[in-house]
Amino acid sequence: MTLVAVDVGAGTQDILLYQEEVPIEGSTKMVLPSQTMIVGKRISRARMAGRDIFLQGPIMGGGASTMAVRWHLAAGLRVFATPTAAATINNDLEQVEALGIVIEEDAPATTEVIQTGDIDISALRRAFQLFDVSLPKDIAVAVQDHGYSPGRPNRQVRFEHLAAAIRSGGKLEDFAYKEPSREMTRMLAVRDTLAKEGFEPFIMDTGPAAIFGAALDPRMQEPALIINFGNSHTIAAIMSEDRVTAIFEHHTSGMNGDKIRELIEKLCLGTLEEDEVFEDGGHGSYIESVPDRVRSVLITGPRRESFLSCEALKGAVAAAPGGDMMITGCLGLIKSWKRRADL
Repeated sequence: MTLVAVDVGAGTQDILLYQEEVPIEGSTKMVLPSQTMIVGKRISRARMAGRDIFLQGPIMGGGASTMAVRWHLAAGLRVFATPTAAATINNDLEQVEALGIVIEEDAPATTEVIQTGDIDISALRRAFQLFDVSLPKDIAVAVQDHGYSPGRPNRQVRFEHLAAAIRSGGKLEDFAYKEPSREMTRMLAVRDTLAKEGFEPFIMDTGPAAIFGAALDPRMQEPALIINFGNSHTIAAIMSEDRVTAIFEHHTSGMNGDKIRELIEKLCLGTLEEDEVFEDGGHGSYIESVPDRVRSVLITGPRRESFLSCEALKGAVAAAPGGDMMITGCLGLIKSWKRRADL
């Protein structure tokens, strides 16, 4: 079995070439800027050159790319976009147009065309070829999808899908998709990209991928509390008997020592209410059951260093399955791929 796992975050895309006969520690891997960072830089270069831009391609993660679009407009330059690319800015295209973005299918003359999308298969293939490595026929991708349902907050849509996965069993395969829900627009865009390139789509959310990947650390003892401090989101889950039984998700920018202590204490006690997290600007919480005690606490994610000194996380294990924290999500994807027959 040979598989490329791509974990797409807000700051980086983490890539692991998995080959059954090769130890994980010696596997080919790359930590590269995420596509939203790359697209953001391309827009910024166009702004510095004084050029109007045309965005085309599928919906993708926002963040750096969306901010670059706003800077472009603030500089007095024009932004054109296809409807799918424009949805990166906001799923409601009327709000996109209200910003001054012109939505149309074809690039106006003199504009610089910039391709959107969470995964660039041709670039990935070229990067592998530089080192005489062939891109395998199987790819698994994790992205963080807020989802979209008109008239409802995207944060709520996203968290409902996480909660539904727990209600379905809470096992790894419950968080992975060959065919995502129609509300999960970013996952659907990745599915279409993979299908067009001849790959069988296999997609997961970055949060659960990191949680299940961290659980592969040999120091993990169940029941366990596992926290992923991502660049954008912090997600914490209780895992017991290889399934998630309770979870909350908030924005990392809203976290500090006191906040994380309060949230994890209430999660472990089973008293954390969904509305409490949502009204605080987070996504929500869902608790099916909690154990009498947690035997281990594992933390992972690119922002974990900021929280290692928190009193609430004293004694926590800095998870590094395969010897590298940055491939935690990739390992969750690979483990899920091995169970794909159950989907």
